[in-house]
Amino acid sequence: KTMTSLIFMYHDLADCVDSVSAGHKPYVLDADGFALQMALVVRHRLPVVTVAQVSGGYRAERAIALTFDDGHVSNHDLAFPILCEHGFKATFFITAGFIGSGMTMNWGQIRALHAAGMEIGSHTLTHRPPSTLSDEELRQELVKSRQILEDGLGAPVTSISSPTGFFNPRMCAIAREVGYKALCFGRIGLVQTNTDPFSLHRIAVKRTMGQEQFEALLQFDRAVIRGLMLRELVRDLARKTLGPRFYLPLRQALLSRFASK
Repeated sequence: KTMTSLIFMYHDLADCVDSVSAGHKPYVLDADGFALQMALVVRHRLPVVTVAQVSGGYRAERAIALTFDDGHVSNHDLAFPILCEHGFKATFFITAGFIGSGMTMNWGQIRALHAAGMEIGSHTLTHRPPSTLSDEELRQELVKSRQILEDGLGAPVTSISSPTGFFNPRMCAIAREVGYKALCFGRIGLVQTNTDPFSLHRIAVKRTMGQEQFEALLQFDRAVIRGLMLRELVRDLARKTLGPRFYLPLRQALLSRFASK
Protein backbone atom coordinates (compact mmCIF):
# COMPACT_ATOMS: atom_id res chain seq x y z
CA LYS A 1 0.00 0.00 0.00
CA THR A 2 1.31 3.47 -0.91
CA MET A 3 1.61 5.86 2.02
CA THR A 4 1.42 9.65 1.84
CA SER A 5 2.26 11.49 5.02
CA LEU A 6 2.65 15.04 6.24
CA ILE A 7 5.19 15.78 8.95
CA PHE A 8 4.29 18.84 11.01
CA MET A 9 7.05 20.79 12.78
CA TYR A 10 6.29 22.59 16.04
CA HIS A 11 8.54 24.45 18.46
CA ASP A 12 7.24 25.99 21.71
CA LEU A 13 3.77 26.32 23.18
CA ALA A 14 2.66 28.98 25.65
CA ASP A 15 -0.40 29.66 27.81
CA CYS A 16 0.02 33.36 27.03
CA VAL A 17 1.86 34.22 23.82
CA ASP A 18 2.00 37.90 24.83
CA SER A 19 4.74 37.03 27.32
CA VAL A 20 7.03 35.64 24.59
CA SER A 21 9.83 37.79 23.15
CA ALA A 22 8.83 39.52 19.91
CA GLY A 23 11.48 37.86 17.73
CA HIS A 24 10.51 34.35 18.79
CA LYS A 25 6.75 34.88 19.00
CA PRO A 26 5.88 33.66 15.45
CA TYR A 27 7.23 30.21 16.36
CA VAL A 28 5.29 29.93 19.62
CA LEU A 29 1.81 28.46 19.41
CA ASP A 30 -0.95 29.20 21.88
CA ALA A 31 -1.65 26.01 23.86
CA ASP A 32 -5.39 26.35 23.26
CA GLY A 33 -4.74 26.68 19.53
CA PHE A 34 -2.66 23.51 19.58
CA ALA A 35 -5.46 21.70 21.42
CA LEU A 36 -7.89 22.78 18.71
CA GLN A 37 -5.54 21.48 16.03
CA MET A 38 -5.32 18.10 17.74
CA ALA A 39 -9.13 18.02 17.92
CA LEU A 40 -9.18 18.53 14.14
CA VAL A 41 -6.79 15.60 13.72
CA VAL A 42 -9.23 13.46 15.71
CA ARG A 43 -12.12 14.66 13.58
CA HIS A 44 -10.34 13.69 10.36
CA ARG A 45 -9.46 10.26 11.76
CA LEU A 46 -5.89 10.35 10.52
CA PRO A 47 -3.28 7.95 11.92
CA VAL A 48 -0.67 9.85 13.95
CA VAL A 49 2.77 8.26 13.68
CA THR A 50 6.35 8.96 14.72
CA VAL A 51 9.24 9.74 12.40
CA ALA A 52 10.66 6.29 13.18
CA GLN A 53 7.42 4.78 11.89
CA VAL A 54 7.44 6.95 8.76
CA SER A 55 10.98 5.83 7.93
CA GLY A 56 10.47 2.27 9.12
CA GLY A 57 7.85 1.02 6.72
CA TYR A 58 4.55 2.13 8.29
CA ARG A 59 1.81 1.84 5.68
CA ALA A 60 -1.44 3.82 5.50
CA GLU A 61 -3.09 5.70 2.69
CA ARG A 62 -2.63 8.95 4.62
CA ALA A 63 -0.95 9.67 7.93
CA ILE A 64 0.56 12.59 9.80
CA ALA A 65 3.55 12.88 12.10
CA LEU A 66 3.90 15.50 14.83
CA THR A 67 7.42 16.72 15.58
CA PHE A 68 8.79 19.26 18.05
CA ASP A 69 12.19 20.91 17.62
CA ASP A 70 14.60 22.22 20.27
CA GLY A 71 13.27 20.58 23.45
CA HIS A 72 11.55 23.55 25.06
CA VAL A 73 10.05 22.85 28.51
CA SER A 74 6.58 23.62 27.14
CA ASN A 75 6.82 20.42 25.07
CA HIS A 76 6.51 18.52 28.34
CA ASP A 77 4.32 20.90 30.35
CA LEU A 78 1.77 21.86 27.67
CA ALA A 79 2.02 19.68 24.54
CA PHE A 80 2.53 16.33 26.29
CA PRO A 81 -0.79 16.34 28.26
CA ILE A 82 -2.75 17.28 25.12
CA LEU A 83 -1.09 14.51 23.11
CA CYS A 84 -1.78 11.97 25.87
CA GLU A 85 -5.43 13.04 26.04
CA HIS A 86 -5.87 11.84 22.46
CA GLY A 87 -3.46 8.91 22.62
CA PHE A 88 -1.14 10.54 20.07
CA LYS A 89 2.56 9.80 19.77
CA ALA A 90 5.01 12.49 18.64
CA THR A 91 8.71 12.86 17.93
CA PHE A 92 10.66 15.31 20.09
CA PHE A 93 14.00 16.46 18.65
CA ILE A 94 16.25 17.55 21.50
CA THR A 95 19.31 19.80 21.25
CA ALA A 96 21.49 17.55 23.38
CA GLY A 97 23.99 20.19 24.52
CA PHE A 98 21.22 22.35 26.02
CA ILE A 99 19.40 19.76 28.16
CA GLY A 100 18.39 21.22 31.52
CA SER A 101 19.60 24.73 30.70
CA GLY A 102 17.41 27.80 30.35
CA MET A 103 13.94 26.79 29.16
CA THR A 104 15.03 23.41 27.78
CA MET A 105 13.57 20.20 29.23
CA ASN A 106 15.60 18.38 31.87
CA TRP A 107 16.31 14.65 31.88
CA GLY A 108 13.34 13.84 34.10
CA GLN A 109 10.96 15.47 31.63
CA ILE A 110 12.60 13.89 28.57
CA ARG A 111 12.47 10.45 30.20
CA ALA A 112 8.79 10.97 31.02
CA LEU A 113 8.07 11.57 27.34
CA HIS A 114 10.06 8.49 26.37
CA ALA A 115 8.33 6.32 28.99
CA ALA A 116 4.95 7.35 27.54
CA GLY A 117 5.95 6.07 24.10
CA MET A 118 7.07 9.32 22.53
CA GLU A 119 10.05 9.16 20.19
CA ILE A 120 13.14 11.11 21.24
CA GLY A 121 15.39 12.25 18.41
CA SER A 122 18.47 14.43 18.04
CA HIS A 123 18.44 18.09 17.06
CA THR A 124 22.26 18.12 16.98
CA LEU A 125 24.56 19.09 19.85
CA THR A 126 24.72 22.89 19.69
CA HIS A 127 22.03 23.98 17.17
CA ARG A 128 24.60 25.72 14.94
CA PRO A 129 23.53 26.29 11.29
CA PRO A 130 24.69 23.13 9.47
CA SER A 131 25.66 25.10 6.36
CA THR A 132 28.41 26.82 8.39
CA LEU A 133 29.98 23.53 9.57
CA SER A 134 32.66 21.33 8.03
CA ASP A 135 32.01 17.62 7.50
CA GLU A 136 33.97 16.80 10.65
CA GLU A 137 32.07 19.35 12.72
CA LEU A 138 28.79 17.97 11.40
CA ARG A 139 29.87 14.45 12.26
CA GLN A 140 30.67 15.51 15.82
CA GLU A 141 27.29 17.26 16.16
CA LEU A 142 25.48 14.11 15.05
CA VAL A 143 27.54 11.53 16.92
CA LYS A 144 27.91 13.34 20.25
CA SER A 145 24.26 14.39 20.44
CA ARG A 146 23.07 10.84 19.87
CA GLN A 147 25.54 9.47 22.43
CA ILE A 148 24.29 11.91 25.09
CA LEU A 149 20.65 11.09 24.36
CA GLU A 150 21.14 7.32 24.25
CA ASP A 151 23.17 7.36 27.47
CA GLY A 152 20.47 9.41 29.20
CA LEU A 153 17.56 7.31 27.93
CA GLY A 154 19.13 3.88 27.85
CA ALA A 155 17.50 3.39 24.45
CA PRO A 156 18.43 3.84 20.77
CA VAL A 157 18.00 7.21 19.06
CA THR A 158 17.46 6.73 15.33
CA SER A 159 16.02 10.03 14.03
CA ILE A 160 17.52 13.51 13.70
CA SER A 161 16.27 16.89 12.50
CA SER A 162 18.37 19.66 11.01
CA PRO A 163 18.37 22.93 13.01
CA THR A 164 17.88 26.42 11.54
CA GLY A 165 16.94 27.05 7.92
CA PHE A 166 20.54 26.68 6.74
CA PHE A 167 20.66 23.05 5.64
CA ASN A 168 23.88 21.31 4.59
CA PRO A 169 23.17 18.58 2.00
CA ARG A 170 26.19 16.66 3.29
CA MET A 171 24.23 16.07 6.50
CA CYS A 172 22.18 13.39 4.71
CA ALA A 173 25.22 11.26 3.90
CA ILE A 174 26.83 11.82 7.30
CA ALA A 175 23.62 10.91 9.18
CA ARG A 176 23.42 7.68 7.20
CA GLU A 177 27.13 6.99 7.72
CA VAL A 178 27.04 7.37 11.52
CA GLY A 179 23.99 5.14 11.95
CA TYR A 180 20.82 7.24 11.99
CA LYS A 181 17.80 5.89 10.13
CA ALA A 182 15.95 9.13 9.34
CA LEU A 183 16.69 12.82 8.83
CA CYS A 184 14.07 15.58 8.84
CA PHE A 185 14.69 19.04 7.51
CA GLY A 186 12.67 22.17 6.82
CA ARG A 187 11.76 21.69 3.16
CA ILE A 188 8.01 21.73 2.58
CA GLY A 189 6.40 18.76 0.88
CA LEU A 190 4.66 15.42 1.19
CA VAL A 191 6.44 12.24 2.20
CA GLN A 192 5.73 9.25 -0.01
CA THR A 193 6.45 5.54 0.40
CA ASN A 194 9.54 5.82 -1.81
CA THR A 195 10.88 9.02 -0.20
CA ASP A 196 14.51 8.82 0.94
CA PRO A 197 14.30 8.54 4.77
CA PHE A 198 17.23 10.99 4.94
CA SER A 199 15.25 13.65 3.08
CA LEU A 200 12.00 13.88 5.04
CA HIS A 201 10.12 17.10 4.37
CA ARG A 202 8.16 18.95 7.06
CA ILE A 203 5.69 21.81 7.33
CA ALA A 204 6.33 24.35 10.08
CA VAL A 205 3.24 25.21 12.13
CA LYS A 206 3.60 28.86 13.08
CA ARG A 207 1.32 31.24 14.92
CA THR A 208 0.28 32.76 11.58
CA MET A 209 -1.23 29.45 10.41
CA GLY A 210 -4.98 29.65 10.88
CA GLN A 211 -7.19 26.71 11.74
CA GLU A 212 -8.66 26.77 8.23
CA GLN A 213 -5.24 26.35 6.63
CA PHE A 214 -4.28 23.64 9.11
CA GLU A 215 -7.48 21.74 8.31
CA ALA A 216 -6.76 22.08 4.57
CA LEU A 217 -3.39 20.43 5.21
CA LEU A 218 -5.12 17.59 7.06
CA GLN A 219 -7.10 17.12 3.85
CA PHE A 220 -3.77 17.01 1.94
CA ASP A 221 -4.87 20.01 -0.14
CA ARG A 222 -2.24 20.23 -2.89
CA ALA A 223 -3.02 23.89 -3.67
CA VAL A 224 -2.30 24.93 -0.08
CA ILE A 225 0.93 22.91 -0.04
CA ARG A 226 2.04 24.46 -3.36
CA GLY A 227 1.36 27.94 -1.94
CA LEU A 228 3.57 27.19 1.07
CA MET A 229 6.29 25.84 -1.23
CA LEU A 230 6.24 29.05 -3.28
CA ARG A 231 6.77 31.16 -0.18
CA GLU A 232 9.60 28.83 0.79
CA LEU A 233 11.33 29.41 -2.55
CA VAL A 234 11.37 33.15 -1.86
CA ARG A 235 12.88 32.57 1.61
CA ASP A 236 15.47 30.19 0.17
CA LEU A 237 16.57 32.78 -2.36
CA ALA A 238 17.01 35.34 0.42
CA ARG A 239 18.99 32.84 2.52
CA LYS A 240 21.26 31.92 -0.37
CA THR A 241 21.82 35.54 -1.40
CA LEU A 242 22.46 36.96 2.06
CA GLY A 243 23.96 33.97 3.91
CA PRO A 244 23.57 33.28 7.66
CA ARG A 245 25.59 36.34 8.74
CA PHE A 246 23.18 38.85 7.16
CA TYR A 247 19.96 36.86 6.72
CA LEU A 248 19.49 35.83 10.37
CA PRO A 249 19.62 39.42 11.82
CA LEU A 250 17.32 40.66 9.04
CA ARG A 251 14.89 37.81 9.64
CA GLN A 252 14.92 38.47 13.40
CA ALA A 253 14.15 42.15 12.82
CA LEU A 254 11.25 41.33 10.47
CA LEU A 255 9.81 38.78 12.89
CA SER A 256 10.00 41.29 15.73
CA ARG A 257 8.22 43.88 13.60
CA PHE A 258 5.47 41.38 12.71
CA ALA A 259 5.04 40.26 16.31
CA SER A 260 4.71 43.81 17.58
CA LYS A 261 1.73 44.52 15.33
